Amino acid sequence: MCGNLLVASVALVTACGTPTTSPSVSPRSTPSPRHALNEPAASPTLLAAWRSYITVFIKQGRVIDPRSNSNTTSEGQSYALLRAAWMNDRATFDDVWSWTQSHLWDDSTQRFGWLWSGAESRSLSHDSATDADQDIALALIFASRRWADGAYVDWAHRVLRGLWENGVASLNGTPYVVAGNWAAHSTGTSLVLNPSYFAPYAYRIFASFDTSRPWMSLVGSSYAALNACTQAPLAAVKSAGLPPNWCVLDVNGRVSSFTDKSDGDDYGYDAFRVMWRVALDAAWNNASSATSYLSSQLFLQQQWQTHHSLIAVYGHDGSPKASYEDPAVYGGDAGAFLGRSNEMSAAILQKLTTSFNQTASTAYWGQQDNYYAQNWAWFGTALLSGDLPNLAG
Repeated sequence: MCGNLLVASVALVTACGTPTTSPSVSPRSTPSPRHALNEPAASPTLLAAWRSYITVFIKQGRVIDPRSNSNTTSEGQSYALLRAAWMNDRATFDDVWSWTQSHLWDDSTQRFGWLWSGAESRSLSHDSATDADQDIALALIFASRRWADGAYVDWAHRVLRGLWENGVASLNGTPYVVAGNWAAHSTGTSLVLNPSYFAPYAYRIFASFDTSRPWMSLVGSSYAALNACTQAPLAAVKSAGLPPNWCVLDVNGRVSSFTDKSDGDDYGYDAFRVMWRVALDAAWNNASSATSYLSSQLFLQQQWQTHHSLIAVYGHDGSPKASYEDPAVYGGDAGAFLGRSNEMSAAILQKLTTSFNQTASTAYWGQQDNYYAQNWAWFGTALLSGDLPNLAG
């Protein structure tokens, strides 16, 4: 599976149980012939949620966001590809991948446009979102190993080449993962970063798969930038030790706010994903930089111990910026509790479990039309229940 941390967490699912309103679904029950799964090693909750997600959100390979005019993002496509690979669902993977390469990939720029209009059936942006491009590359590598198809290998190499050209930029000779093809200042003096895009576990896999580029250099620069953006005060008097949604790194090593985003300093709907991505590096690789970063996340742990809840958004100084909880955020925050006390890990998993709703035909967290929550609650539940194997290992 995913390493000792995740294996030790498998028992938490049984300990927490499932809501009485959510009937059990057996992983061996018969799905529709179009989306037959080859005995995925996943909990009944994850399997039921995936089947429901296919029905509600994936239309002929396109992942729609009902809350955003049925638009499609490269991010949404990447999440579906990763989940399909983990669920051993090749039919859905191929549907989603076919639509993605046909409608979002641009051969001239070697990148995926990040936004597609559902109403106008056309691309609204040819700029890239680096997190999506690297998640797609990782999903293709997973697919190539799981289903032994050389076509996935060829495309993974193409996507990685484009990712390096569009999603990596150098500052003082050091390559960094930037937010997209647009995120490097034309004068070479600063870079726009989104810390939740850093995926060191993926760069380690890329390094083995593609030896023509120095992917391992991104592991070190990502942790260095993540720590710098986390610790910098930005517009606050002092940081609470939380990563921001966005930040800017300049040629002198200084970190500042990305003022184009009004919520750029917040620990919000981008930044919570940092915890999950770092936790995956800890789980798969026992990386010291990952375990050290997670150990430093005292704020979230203190908030939980004090309030037995975590709100959706905090300011960079730890001030509350929301009055509500969100299963999507718990899904990402779960990473900050992985490997901590069993009591805290079980409690976070229970938060996700109690927000899960299941009937004979649907299974979802929170509100059924919330595409983002369905992905991140799934990812967090899978992380804590030990169902995110490194398929490239």
